[in-house]
Amino acid sequence: MLDDLTKAIINTIPEYVFADYENPEIPQTDVVEKLREAAHCIYKIKDYDLMRRWRLNNDKTALEELKKSSTARRGEFGELLLHLLLRDFKNTIPLVSKVYFKDAAGIPAHGFDSVHISPDEKILWLGESKFYSESKRGLQELLSDLNNHFKKDYLNEQFIIIKKNLDNNSIPQRDEWIKILSNSNRLKDKINIINIPMLCTYPHDIYKLYDDMNNIAAITYHETNIRELKDYFDIQNQHPLKSQLNITLMLFPIRNKKELVTELHARLWHMQNM
Repeated sequence: MLDDLTKAIINTIPEYVFADYENPEIPQTDVVEKLREAAHCIYKIKDYDLMRRWRLNNDKTALEELKKSSTARRGEFGELLLHLLLRDFKNTIPLVSKVYFKDAAGIPAHGFDSVHISPDEKILWLGESKFYSESKRGLQELLSDLNNHFKKDYLNEQFIIIKKNLDNNSIPQRDEWIKILSNSNRLKDKINIINIPMLCTYPHDIYKLYDDMNNIAAITYHETNIRELKDYFDIQNQHPLKSQLNITLMLFPIRNKKELVTELHARLWHMQNM
């Protein structure tokens, strides 16, 4: 199961990095180079490289730097998992890529962990992801992002940034989305076109207690955990526009955080050095 999950996550990297800015029909002769380039782009993000040095090389200086970083958990693949889940279960496609524009002169990176669209429904998916060792801590951080990001000034700023990114690429529906974003002037207009996927990935003891996840007892145990966390999230959510926000809470329990992250870094490092 770990092998299948890490493969699925790593296989999203070229799409995650380039979104639709590169021709998806990459010539066979260029495939390896594109994979290398995509992996290299991920490790240009400092927290990913620090996490690799700590997880794979046991580099204590990298660990100390991570402790000082306010964005360290971005180096633990939560954004990639969110991208995968949105693509496969919500049929979305990426609108802009934070990684792709990271080093572009004069183009700031957007502040969301994902910016996807539903092409046929004209819905903008602005997502957040947390990858914590304790589930309720992850939910608390998601709620903090909800309060800080879904308000008038922040959304105005982010819509401008996303439009600037769109001005500098040739993805399908670019002009249409520039128009949609430009016409969404009021906070109400923005909220009406936004879905908010919030992903919390966390270790859970169900994998130690049950060998067969299809066992009735395992399913009941899992459902009880999910309901408890969903209730906790809903009770703690005090956003003033709570009833108007289209939130999709995604709860993703895993067996072991260190095991998953270490395997992902090993695969990514191998991809970079093919």
